[in-house]
Amino acid sequence: MSRPFQSKNKDLVNLEVVTADKVWEKDKKGKPKLKKDLGIFGRIDKGTSSFITSTNLTGGNHKFVEDTSNLSTKTKNEVVKLLKTEGKRVVYLVRKKAHFKQVGIKKNGGIPET
Repeated sequence: MSRPFQSKNKDLVNLEVVTADKVWEKDKKGKPKLKKDLGIFGRIDKGTSSFITSTNLTGGNHKFVEDTSNLSTKTKNEVVKLLKTEGKRVVYLVRKKAHFKQVGIKKNGGIPET
């Protein structure tokens, strides 16, 4: 089957939901930057919770990555819990560490090994 018609995509099943404090760190000058050891898939904002956008450092527009309806039920429930119950504004979807070894993805941004 082609990607749009699959009920659950393999790359969307192995995601975990984390808050911003686990994704961002401060460098020597005190500026926030993304942790390089995480495979960040995307982010979900509270106002636009129906789709996943990319995470960028330049301050430009975020790009569409995926629709949240394709996520697993467990992941959707975790997103709702963090956004609505705990009052977070942004949550990040991160690939699980076991998924790196299985697919052959480097930890530095999800670029496949060649």
